[in-house]
Amino acid sequence: MTRMKILFCTLTLCSVVAVAPTASAQLSLQWMVPAAANTGGLNGTQWHTDLSVHNPHSFELPVVLQFLPSRTNNEQADTLYLTLDPWATFNLWDVLGEEYFAVEGTGAILVFADWELPCDPPEECDFLVTSRTYTLDPGGSSGEYGQTIPGSSTWIGIDWSTLGYSAGILNDGLSFRTNFGIASWSSDWTSVVVDVQDADGALLESQIVDVPPYGHIQERLPTLVEGGSLVFWLEDGPEDALVFGYSSVVDETTGDASFQMAQPSTVGFASTKAGERSGHRRSGPAVDTLRGGPRKIDGSDGPGRLH
Repeated sequence: MTRMKILFCTLTLCSVVAVAPTASAQLSLQWMVPAAANTGGLNGTQWHTDLSVHNPHSFELPVVLQFLPSRTNNEQADTLYLTLDPWATFNLWDVLGEEYFAVEGTGAILVFADWELPCDPPEECDFLVTSRTYTLDPGGSSGEYGQTIPGSSTWIGIDWSTLGYSAGILNDGLSFRTNFGIASWSSDWTSVVVDVQDADGALLESQIVDVPPYGHIQERLPTLVEGGSLVFWLEDGPEDALVFGYSSVVDETTGDASFQMAQPSTVGFASTKAGERSGHRRSGPAVDTLRGGPRKIDGSDGPGRLH
């Protein structure tokens, strides 16, 4: 059985190493879950997040979890330690609830292999993270509905060399609304531009979102658009800035939602639309370098176990 220990107090810097994955690579040793909740919503909904972590190896794997509350400078973060048994999956049902982080609200979650592991090559410590955010039917009938929010490796993050694309955006002011969000794996403030384009590619609006260190922001999209796209890109921040953009389209009648992670690409820098902006961009370290994390609020010298 997998064990976990929940600890709180000392300050330690968290760092892990990642190396560029092969084309077939699907796992990682560091993950960002860009949205998680333990909060009420519109129309009587009550949102919760279940987090699942899977160890595909024949040995025990210590991992670290950190919660990043929304609209907060998270240079320090509540930290949990989890030791996965060989081939085991550990499910943290209602991960922000009383049994684990014991917080209310929304935010993002970092999950990464313990940085002291002798992983050589690093993929020897790769594992899988996924999550589901859901609500019980506010109408009182049995069942629940929600959306899968997969963990995103650093290779899905947006840095100074990429734009992040999300398409099929429905925000018509009647049948559908769209929320967009940004989670940051950066040690300083970042400014992220969110371009809203219509289905023909015309730029409708650009919005600048300031994200705190290791922060999380989610907002309702103010621009009406049907079948358009969002483009996320860094305007300001540290040289090693890395952010994760996403969108969630919600059916206004049923409350059902669909989640979409913004996909990073270098495509677009040479286009006419990006030409005027390219002068504001700068190169920075690739995502295969050491990534720092928030200082841990824990009370231990390393991963522990919950029996």
